[in-house]
Amino acid sequence: MHIDEPVVDSDDAPLPEGEVVAAPLPSGRSLTLRFASPWEPWIALDGQRVVEDAGPDARVALIWIARRLTALHRALDLHRGLRATLTRAGHIVVTDIVSLDDGAAIDHDALTAALEGARVRTLDFAALGASGLRSDLLQRVRGLYAAGTMLELRVEEGRRVIARRRLRVGR
Repeated sequence: MHIDEPVVDSDDAPLPEGEVVAAPLPSGRSLTLRFASPWEPWIALDGQRVVEDAGPDARVALIWIARRLTALHRALDLHRGLRATLTRAGHIVVTDIVSLDDGAAIDHDALTAALEGARVRTLDFAALGASGLRSDLLQRVRGLYAAGTMLELRVEEGRRVIARRRLRVGR
């Protein structure tokens, strides 16, 4: 019932062709959500299922899902799940919607469109254009983000995420 963490490519792997987007990664606890059956949410914090109010993080997660149950069920149904981060400030930031069949994540436009009715926070994506040389990408992110910011670069093609990299912005 758990949703696997995304595969992150190594720094030296070549970038595939596609549209590159970047987003600063939130820090905090990993949260996953899927529906085990109609209207039965399966929510987990750091891989442990949340079924009762067992502390402040569990409470935040349960209230978050209760307030958005209908919209999230409509967006996910039984065939998709979502990954999110519960930040130290108590906010839940959705990072991915994944297909439960093959584990493929949808691109940032489809993510935003699918969750529009749920009124959830998503990552703040910046479109960087077509993938190219690594040095070009590094220059583009340096112009957008402060030094030291941890980013996730995603290469998207055909409404799916086809590659991911983690990158700390340099000087």
